[in-house]
Amino acid sequence: MKTSIRINRQLGLLVLLWMMPVLVWAQNEVDRERSSLRGIQSMGLSVNYEANAALQKKGELKVASLQDKGRQLLREAGITFIPDEKIRQSDQLPLLYLHINAMDAGRGLVPFAINLYFYQPVKLVLNQDLQTTANTWESGTVGIVSYDQLSLIGDAATGLLEEFIRDYHTINN
Repeated sequence: MKTSIRINRQLGLLVLLWMMPVLVWAQNEVDRERSSLRGIQSMGLSVNYEANAALQKKGELKVASLQDKGRQLLREAGITFIPDEKIRQSDQLPLLYLHINAMDAGRGLVPFAINLYFYQPVKLVLNQDLQTTANTWESGTVGIVSYDQLSLIGDAATGLLEEFIRDYHTINN
C-alpha cells in the first residue's frame, strides 16, 4: 500500500514538472499582451453586436449605450479617446474593438460570446518592416442568460472593458 502511494506521489510530481513549462509559457503570453499596452496614450473604441432577428427585435442591448459606457470608462481611466471620424480615416491608430454575438435559442435562453480586442499599428520585422495593424491584447467571455436577464450581457461587456483598463494601468503606472 505504501509503495503505491509513493508511486502516485512521484507520478504526480512528474506530471507537475512536465506541465511547468506550459504554465510558464501561458503566463508569458499574458505578460506579453500587457506589455504591448506600454506607452499607448489614446485609442478609439468600436462596438459590434450580432444577433439573430428574434433577439434584435427585443432591442435590449443598445450598441450606442455600450459605446458611450466604454468611452466614459476610458476617460475616467485617463485614456484619451480618439473620435470615430478620425479612426475611420486611418488604420494606423490604436483601436479597442468590442464584439458581442448573441442568439435567441428559444425556450427563453440566450447564449452569448463577448470578445474584446486591442489593435495597434505594428511593423513586421520578418517581412521587411511591413506596416500593418495587429491584435496585441484580447480577452473574452461566454455565457447564457434568460430573456429577463439580457442586461447581464452588457454587464459582462463592461467587465471586459474594466479588465482592459486594469491591464493598461498595470503596465503604464
